[in-house]
Amino acid sequence: MADGAFCVTKAMKHELAQNWGINATVLYDKSSEFFHPTSLKEKHELYMKQLFSRLGNSICSAMGNVDCISVENEVEDRNVTAFTSTIDGEIFLKPNRPALVVSSTSWTLDEDFSILLEAALMYDRRVAATLGEEDSMDEGQLWIDIKNGKQFAYPRLLFIITGKGPNRKKYEEQIKRLKLRRVAFQTMWLASEDYPLLLGSTDLGVSLHTSSSGLDLPMKVVDMFGCGLPVCAASFSCIEELVKINRNGHLFSTSSELADELMMLFKGFPEECDVLKSLKAGALNSGSSSKWSTEWETYALPLVNQVIG
Repeated sequence: MADGAFCVTKAMKHELAQNWGINATVLYDKSSEFFHPTSLKEKHELYMKQLFSRLGNSICSAMGNVDCISVENEVEDRNVTAFTSTIDGEIFLKPNRPALVVSSTSWTLDEDFSILLEAALMYDRRVAATLGEEDSMDEGQLWIDIKNGKQFAYPRLLFIITGKGPNRKKYEEQIKRLKLRRVAFQTMWLASEDYPLLLGSTDLGVSLHTSSSGLDLPMKVVDMFGCGLPVCAASFSCIEELVKINRNGHLFSTSSELADELMMLFKGFPEECDVLKSLKAGALNSGSSSKWSTEWETYALPLVNQVIG
């Protein structure tokens, strides 16, 4: 019989105590110091290095089409991205920039990626209806107006989907068939040093993870909080131990609920989106309040010393 035990949630602690007679100490996963908020200079360099260079090879443009983001690849100034511009060497975030949403996935059956696709489509349609746009509207002219600086009550959304897995190609084919006006998708695999920079350069994280046991928490959300990124997460039994509703994120159970949250959070983006700003402040607090080294010293080390003492 072990002299001590650790577990990663209060739900798991209860399970171990009730069914196995084990008294475990909860040791929550925390992000390493590698995950931290990103500076404006780091954001601009990442957009130039990873995103801008790939916009011409997006999922939609692979079919010979453009989308609401890749159209900006036509800009000849290589110091300008869809998100940032430089004036006399100083970097600025564009007021009509797209909102950047990231989701990390293993592209397996453990995560229902169709929820995100359906929510993105709903956002696209609902924004068009809210703005009174006709289905026959010339989207090409809309994109030109946006590229020239026109701003709307709801932003374009660029979903960056990171990771490798068996269902990636299947969903990329589905994305190609979507007719989207204000939404675009990029799938990519990032170098380990670039992944934290992407999280810190993004406006919202989406987690589709649902625990098969209902007893563990998604590490991807922990890393997002480490970078000060608020999260919309799929709801399951113990997720509220990590995602605090209206403090650092929101929960959803259906694609319609996720679409509702996208509409609510991004209305007035980037300046007049107070709920999103409040969640970002909460995520920053969640990420900075405790890193892995602190969690270990506070909860793990006393038990280890007790056992070996």
